[in-house]
Amino acid sequence: MKMPSRSSLYIAVMTGLLASGGAQLISPAAAAEQTIEKKTRILAGQPYQFVKIIDAAGNVRTEISDGSNKLIGEKDVPRGAAPLVDPRVLEALTKLEQAKLTGQTLQVEIALNLPVAAGDEVVETGSGEVEKGRWVKGLLNGKDISETDMDAYADRRAQEEQTARAKRAALRAQNLQEWAVRHGLTDQKGLAEALGQGRSGATLALTAKQLRALIDSRDAALAGVGLYEPGQDDIDDAMDATSISTSALPNATTRGNGIGIYMTESGCADESRITNYDRLAGSETDHSRNVGAILRAVSPGSFIYCRGGSVLPQNSDLDGVGGHSPIHIVTRSNSSNDTTGYDTLDRDWDNFSYDNNIAVFNSGGNTGNGTGNVRSPGKGLNVISVANYDDANDAIVSSSPFVDPETGNEKPEISSPGASVTAGGFTMTGTSQATPHAAAFAADMMSHSIYLQYRPQLVKAKIMAGATDPIGGGQDKVGLGGIDFASAQWSGHWFWWSGGVNAFGAFDAQDGKSDDYVVKTVFISNSWDRVRVVLSWLTRGSYTYDHRADAHPIGLDLDLSVYDPNGAYVGGSLSWDNSFEDVSFTPAVSGNYTFKIRRYASRDSSLNLRMGMYVNYYSQ
Repeated sequence: MKMPSRSSLYIAVMTGLLASGGAQLISPAAAAEQTIEKKTRILAGQPYQFVKIIDAAGNVRTEISDGSNKLIGEKDVPRGAAPLVDPRVLEALTKLEQAKLTGQTLQVEIALNLPVAAGDEVVETGSGEVEKGRWVKGLLNGKDISETDMDAYADRRAQEEQTARAKRAALRAQNLQEWAVRHGLTDQKGLAEALGQGRSGATLALTAKQLRALIDSRDAALAGVGLYEPGQDDIDDAMDATSISTSALPNATTRGNGIGIYMTESGCADESRITNYDRLAGSETDHSRNVGAILRAVSPGSFIYCRGGSVLPQNSDLDGVGGHSPIHIVTRSNSSNDTTGYDTLDRDWDNFSYDNNIAVFNSGGNTGNGTGNVRSPGKGLNVISVANYDDANDAIVSSSPFVDPETGNEKPEISSPGASVTAGGFTMTGTSQATPHAAAFAADMMSHSIYLQYRPQLVKAKIMAGATDPIGGGQDKVGLGGIDFASAQWSGHWFWWSGGVNAFGAFDAQDGKSDDYVVKTVFISNSWDRVRVVLSWLTRGSYTYDHRADAHPIGLDLDLSVYDPNGAYVGGSLSWDNSFEDVSFTPAVSGNYTFKIRRYASRDSSLNLRMGMYVNYYSQ
């Protein structure tokens, strides 16, 4: 579970304000240094403690201690050992072998590390500001750009993204076919499905004999073997609660126009039930009628696609089907794997978002009254997991999941209304209802703020920065808060950075020195009640899966610090395992606030940079 106090909530700790977690006043003596983030991991059978410590100037140092409390260096920390084969798969396989039933099949998830084209990612950065819905300014690679020209650039960028995706898909298909030929598995139905989806793995039905041969092959491309689980669906006032009805729907440009939303769960509603909708595959269920109707109500101008079976989109779906809008958002009101383990499903969905630059939302289950586990693929670092609250009392619903995965990343990120939601002729409660609301909310943002398209890291930063509605139930269950369109959309400052594996260094050097910091300044008036800044970046699921038992499974660790116009430290967020950081503060003075992004660790040598930051200023 989450630690009682998150680093991002230590707002202005150095100036003696209240620290959020313990609600204690920080004395000047104690403020010299503060432990701001701490975690413990069991590695090679003993506990290791990792601590980030900050001083009054905002400088950060780390301490690592082993099981005997001896301080050690990071190079002395052992790697964890994750099993190649899920113990549940091994148990089932052993039973079949002992019963001499080696011809019987087991359905398993195969994770593969296949070669991918390195590609030449263009180093680019963009930023802009809106105030009360008015475009104030925009920059693209340091040059002024108008809103119209930024929209035109986004259209060109979309074409480039589609071309690059086609090349990646072709190479992945070739490598997957060659792998299947090596193991005599070309007749597998699941192989064709994986080829269509562009997955770096496959769901296969293997005989016990085939599975044993695969495990014993010691194929270097085999990253893991998991148990296939089919998943379960996660069972007009709500739109008032998120200000969709008052702030989004009255405006022609914030109704999801031009945005394709792909939904998937066990089934799909009939096409007669929903306007601007294409059922790609699947049979109708009551649940799918409810979920689809929520998407349509919250984002009436978007185009909805649905494919049953709780699967990723086919490559052929992504650019739009039948001349309709391309897919920019994927939402899944269905989950499986009721454990804290990061599994092949999380890996696949993280990889999908990273590879295709598409925002992904997941319900994560309704386990709050049981295990509490956030289920897969909601554990993913790139996946936005949505908690369920009751808009009648602004309190989290008890069934909403909240236990973080073993990888340490905090879940859920945001909350959305999902209690007693009547849509499609049915009234249902669950994260299944909260999640499509959040996904459609993002589509409404994206139809107006076109710079969000193909930048899921910025979508996540913006929706989290605007999740400012206070929801009761504790941060473990709520995330940053309830989503609010009026807060998220109309006033703020956005940034994105992207490029190849060395791009952070290029942006770091732009301020005249290479010190592992990217620095930005934003003018903020003290007429605003509050400011929340969220930094978000994408990671590769393949790296997280391969390193899930390590001290730090995340491939890139960034920290965020904020300074006021006088250079005084305002606050920071320095988590160990999140792919986001967030800081909230009251702007005591007007002026240029400085935001420093520190590259604490870059572990994944194949990770391209996809980083976004949104500075949201709002009145309560």
